[in-house]
Amino acid sequence: METEILKTFDEQHKPLGVATRAEIHAKGLWHETFHCWLISEIAGDYYLYYQLRSADKKDYPSLFDVTAAGHLLASETPDDGIRELHEELGLYLTIEDLEKLAIIPTMMKKSSIHDCEFAHIFLAVQSGSFTDFRLQVEEVAGIVRAKLTDVIDFIAGDTPFLHLIGFEILANGEKENLVLDAKPSDFVRYDGPYMTTFMNLLKQRFL
Repeated sequence: METEILKTFDEQHKPLGVATRAEIHAKGLWHETFHCWLISEIAGDYYLYYQLRSADKKDYPSLFDVTAAGHLLASETPDDGIRELHEELGLYLTIEDLEKLAIIPTMMKKSSIHDCEFAHIFLAVQSGSFTDFRLQVEEVAGIVRAKLTDVIDFIAGDTPFLHLIGFEILANGEKENLVLDAKPSDFVRYDGPYMTTFMNLLKQRFL
């Protein structure tokens, strides 16, 4: 995975060349990713879905993250990122099932990684049945959802916790219900305008 070849860009999203994923994260080079958020309507309310990253992931293990996401290879277009829905979640949607919302720049930095992404944001509005998911457990340990209005308040800092319900796959392979009040440190943190911009787009679209 660290030897994958990705396109590199300047801060204005102009192409520069290519580099390995390892080099990109070590040097903080801008590159492209695919982000797809799943939303469902249940009893008149909208819900946003998060994946629980596997405990075995090198980066951000056991944190809640975008429903499905991945790096775009140098040979791929943003639409090709739909493979992440197939691979990680077992959802066989087509690109026609998705709605392209925006390209949002974001940065994440810690001791082992300097991640500068142009995230291509897609939206999938689905039935919302947890039985639809077939998780790639090496990547994704569970799926949860939260009421969209609660997510907006949580991102704005108006509430200290976000109530999540869903399921997780245990180390022995068993599926278990998951209900918790998550705090900000339980989520992958996207710096810059990412979450604020995304929440504003969702408010315009659904509320």
